[in-house]
Amino acid sequence: MGRYTYSSRWTTNECQSLSVKFLNENHYFDGGIRWGGCSWVRNGEKNGNIGFAVSTFKGDEYIRFQYTHTDNQAKEKIDLDYKARIVPTFCYFGGRRWWFICPLVINGQACNRRVGVLYFGNGKYLGCRHCYNLTYKSCKESHRLDSLYKSIAMETGFTPEVVKETLNKRFPIR
Repeated sequence: MGRYTYSSRWTTNECQSLSVKFLNENHYFDGGIRWGGCSWVRNGEKNGNIGFAVSTFKGDEYIRFQYTHTDNQAKEKIDLDYKARIVPTFCYFGGRRWWFICPLVINGQACNRRVGVLYFGNGKYLGCRHCYNLTYKSCKESHRLDSLYKSIAMETGFTPEVVKETLNKRFPIR
């Protein structure tokens, strides 16, 4: 029996996020304290921005977030300024990999998961996907037609992904 394709859970793609990969690619872990920020764009419009400072001093590793959160129901703005710990793991052939420690507290219990991405989810603080009960987009998709896409791809010379995308645009499955 196949799984249902519908779920009311938000996906990680639907949420604003900040990843260790982004920070690493932009040299925030190169030593000392580095300041920066990022903005999110959705449908061509700026959807939010955040400022942060990353400290990699031994014994004082953290990322400090600074931003203004607007409560849509109360229409009030709240200035937020808080820290989340970051920790390195040392790689076998040298170097190190950085991780966030989730700063959220759920039901009085600190999460403290080591994660590579923090999400805004449906709250005003950044947290891991487990705390916000987020799922991946691929988990919500049905794979019942994958063998059909593969056989069409072999006949046409396209990849199964191109076949799936083309057929789903032309004949949407409800």
